[in-house]
Amino acid sequence: MANLSFFFSNKERLKFFLKCVLIGMPLLFLAGWAVNTFEDSEAEKGTANDKGGINYFYRESSGIKTYPEPIGKLIPMYPNSQSTYLSVSTDKNNELEGNIVVFTPDELSKVIAFYKQKAKVINESADRLELEKDGQNFVIGKENAYDDDPIKGETKFEIRFNTRATVEKWKNYKP
Repeated sequence: MANLSFFFSNKERLKFFLKCVLIGMPLLFLAGWAVNTFEDSEAEKGTANDKGGINYFYRESSGIKTYPEPIGKLIPMYPNSQSTYLSVSTDKNNELEGNIVVFTPDELSKVIAFYKQKAKVINESADRLELEKDGQNFVIGKENAYDDDPIKGETKFEIRFNTRATVEKWKNYKP
């Protein structure tokens, strides 16, 4: 605070300080907006991985607006929902593996009914739906709500993508 008193000691210094603030603050906000926009556009493109594909990762408390292109081609976002977490990767064959956490005010039965129309049903229960579309396996299931969830009081579900190798491994699994 002692350093700021220098600017308040006379009118000329105060004017200089106010000019710096008036010029500097918009520049700082503009720079912050530019960096945020750049990071968002880079995250949408994903990052290359060691499997010859791309990793997509988002963690947004406000909700992801659109799925990355490989996911969007396969399944649509559930209407009136917010995806707050997405961690999905592709391999060189463009197979998806990973998960998406979604919140919606609707009951899980409505979610299951919506996605049943979008792909071939492999297995279904009251709180889990296994689907296949274009050779890609994915499971939609109810998730437990936690205190640190960004959205409270809504149905939380997960969409989990499995590669063919993972599906075959679990088909042949014998404990």
